[in-house]
Amino acid sequence: MNDKKVLLIGGTGVLSSSITAELLRQNFRVSMLNRGSKMNTIPLGVELLQADFHDEKKVRNILQGKYFDAVIDFICYTLDNLNYSFNLLKDFVTQYVFISSCAVYDTRITGIHSEDDKKILDIWPYSLDKEECEKQLIKLASSYNIKSTIIRPGITYGDTRIPYGVMPPYGYHGTVIQRILNGKPLIMWDGGTARSNIMRVEDFAVGAVGLLCNPEAYDKAFNICGDSDKAAAWNQVLDSLSCAVGEKIKTVDIPSSFYANEVPSLRGEILGGRAITNICSNSLLKKTVPGFSDRISLYDGIKSTVECYKSHGWELGMYYQFDGETDRTIYKFLKANGRKDEHKQYRLYFIDYLHTNSVKNRLLYWYGWHRNDFLVQILVRIRLLIIKIKHIK
Repeated sequence: MNDKKVLLIGGTGVLSSSITAELLRQNFRVSMLNRGSKMNTIPLGVELLQADFHDEKKVRNILQGKYFDAVIDFICYTLDNLNYSFNLLKDFVTQYVFISSCAVYDTRITGIHSEDDKKILDIWPYSLDKEECEKQLIKLASSYNIKSTIIRPGITYGDTRIPYGVMPPYGYHGTVIQRILNGKPLIMWDGGTARSNIMRVEDFAVGAVGLLCNPEAYDKAFNICGDSDKAAAWNQVLDSLSCAVGEKIKTVDIPSSFYANEVPSLRGEILGGRAITNICSNSLLKKTVPGFSDRISLYDGIKSTVECYKSHGWELGMYYQFDGETDRTIYKFLKANGRKDEHKQYRLYFIDYLHTNSVKNRLLYWYGWHRNDFLVQILVRIRLLIIKIKHIK
């Protein structure tokens, strides 16, 4: 048994689950601090410290007398999150690991981004927050003599995530597979030529675990991403997805600006992320963690994801809000460009993919389609609340 102790805050997400599995494979002693709401996903051999992380008093009581060689906080996104997390954990750890993002780089600068490159493209709140967290962590770690490591993932994917642009929440990506199987189109933007590092989470985990309790990783930042010469364009992702599903994918190419205006909540992600080429180097990681490599091909990785959805009953089911929102965006684009009649060939209407005959699913689809109609939103929410109350009774 490895005598190194690692604490994970969260631990049951796409990235964190892969890191947990790799830690156990390498015989680390693993503790996981979370609310325990996903008990069935916590692997055998992991010590569960059950608490709401934001209940500071309870967390301090649970951690009293414990000490860890490294901690990774997977639920840290904003400056407030970082300040709270670091100040709570600093007395219990040697190495504090922050999960940032390759989205912190200024993608207006072309070329392959290394860790010291200029930041940041001021358009996506997520990337701005991550950059602020990075700067604050460096200050805090220096003040308290805590070793810090910043990890910047590229685009990652696993059993519940297909690595394609704007998608439903994790666990619902089977919705996209069902669109393909039922002849519905996917949205492509700007010709699908923007390229990014894309890697499967199992490969990511090898790199991340290799940085834990590693003096060569202290007080440094690392890109953990696929090899730059394998960076894929979005149309290549769809080629692999098409092969995995076994159906030709229909697409409607829409300018990213139009797409962003239709889904304003994702404007930063679309214009500051998915619409721009962002290729990063993993050279520093390879020097620091010799065991790391970008092993799993895009085709094999996506095929595993599709097979997982099919074999696990489509995971969390269909996300009909996304389905309706996608259909609405395509319809409005076709109408705005004098191509309204094309919608007939694309089946831009509700399809009961899993034959559940659910009124709730129809309402959620309608909610997504009429996302910008305030009155419709109110009516749908009232109806969904009634359904929920009846279900509780």
